[in-house]
Amino acid sequence: MYRRKSMLVLSLALLGLKSFSNDVNEKNKNYKISEKPVTLSILAIQNGKVFDENWLVFKEAFKDTNIKLESATSKNLTDEVQAFNLAVSSGNLPDIISYAYPDKIENLGMAGGMVPLNELIDKHAPNIKAFFEKYPRYKMDAVAADGKIYYIPCYYDWYAMKASQGLFIRKDWLDKLGLQVPENMDDFYKVLKAFKEQDPNGNGKADEIPYFDRTIEFATKELVGLFGAEYGFYIDNGIVKYGPTQERFKEAMPEVIKWYKEGLIDPEIYTRGFSGRDYMLRNDVGGVTFDWFASTTGYNNDEELKKQNEKFEFIAIAPPKYKGKSYAPDARTTSLGGWGISASAKDPVTIIKYMDYWFSDKGYELYNWGVEGDTFAKDENGKKYYTDKVMKAPGKNALQVLRDNGLQFKMGARQDYEYEKAWGDPKATEWSEMYMANGYIMDQVPLFKYTPEEAKKVQKINSQISMALDEMSQKWVLGAEDFDKSYEKFIERVNKLGLKEIIEINQRAYDRVQS
Repeated sequence: MYRRKSMLVLSLALLGLKSFSNDVNEKNKNYKISEKPVTLSILAIQNGKVFDENWLVFKEAFKDTNIKLESATSKNLTDEVQAFNLAVSSGNLPDIISYAYPDKIENLGMAGGMVPLNELIDKHAPNIKAFFEKYPRYKMDAVAADGKIYYIPCYYDWYAMKASQGLFIRKDWLDKLGLQVPENMDDFYKVLKAFKEQDPNGNGKADEIPYFDRTIEFATKELVGLFGAEYGFYIDNGIVKYGPTQERFKEAMPEVIKWYKEGLIDPEIYTRGFSGRDYMLRNDVGGVTFDWFASTTGYNNDEELKKQNEKFEFIAIAPPKYKGKSYAPDARTTSLGGWGISASAKDPVTIIKYMDYWFSDKGYELYNWGVEGDTFAKDENGKKYYTDKVMKAPGKNALQVLRDNGLQFKMGARQDYEYEKAWGDPKATEWSEMYMANGYIMDQVPLFKYTPEEAKKVQKINSQISMALDEMSQKWVLGAEDFDKSYEKFIERVNKLGLKEIIEINQRAYDRVQS
């Protein structure tokens, strides 16, 4: 019997998250948790949007479970960090806390502010329990340094797709100039030079910006990452290292500096902001960027953009090889944030049952697809697809519509990668799978689990080191500081700030997870 059960678990694991189900859901389709309606308060803000109890997804969940969530946050308070800090400092915690930073939830839990979930899951959450047993790697994300679980993560469909972003280039510009897709860094540099100097947009002006990036925090990371350099802490054969102290970083930064000096990088790359991609492409001045497959590919189907330039084509390419290997400075993490039960909650059992609902067959479907007949339908073969309400909403893309209905909200749930394939351009899927199949993605960000004492030290030291790195990186790229003359001083500075200590702490935190 044990062998048969093990074989079943293994077979389901190999099929990926979308095949997850369990005997509980197969036998019991009644998801009602309470005979009388129960209202639970929640602190939850995502991308500036405060949780809305009227979202389609949560209204349907209420019909199923008789559990209603009510925002504990004013709709005018859209900064989740500020909202979280205010709730903690006031001591007035809601029943449920959803947050993008799991370490903060864990620290609050180890300080007594969150309910440990281990026993609750074992006794009252069969879906979550089965999920953790089936995917030990996912469970690692949820276990704090003290061995307790204080939050249920928001899981990406990591087994199905680890690649989320890639390098995009203007194919129409390459064609205009008679150039091939660059295969190595020398070719890539020549293409950027040609984009700068040979007027590929044909307007007679030298207004082309070969490389641009819309995320300030990743601008330098992605550029040095193309050379295989790490911008932060990473793992090398089980050893924690700090990227900027390594030789590859010392090789990469001078190249990035040269590119900027020669006008190959957006002169406003550190100030352009999140709307930079839209500006660059709609004004026909941007040539190359590193960005999300799903959203960036969508520009190829933009009717207004095509009217301006019917030959517009933005394609994802393999990262140009550096020393014989391609590097993509991106790896999708297994999870991002999640939710837990605060110590102020009066009925943790009811709450954990509600959280377990989202790991049921119905909850899984609802979280990823919404309500059948409204946001999605099925074809004759049972394959799901989004309705016109999602795919043809005036003035909005499909992802915006899904989020407006509460789908994929940051909470303890599990993503189905099929959802992204259903609304995204098929090319986005093709390119994502190309990156994954060829191993272009860099290793996943290390999972560190800190004790409260370690967390305090790490927060202080890491913030100072990060500020020093961001400051010097910008000065080096912008030419305010000479890299060769100031690099060793930078290393001395981060060492004085406590680099050795934080590496030691990170090593312990990493080993703790692996044991």
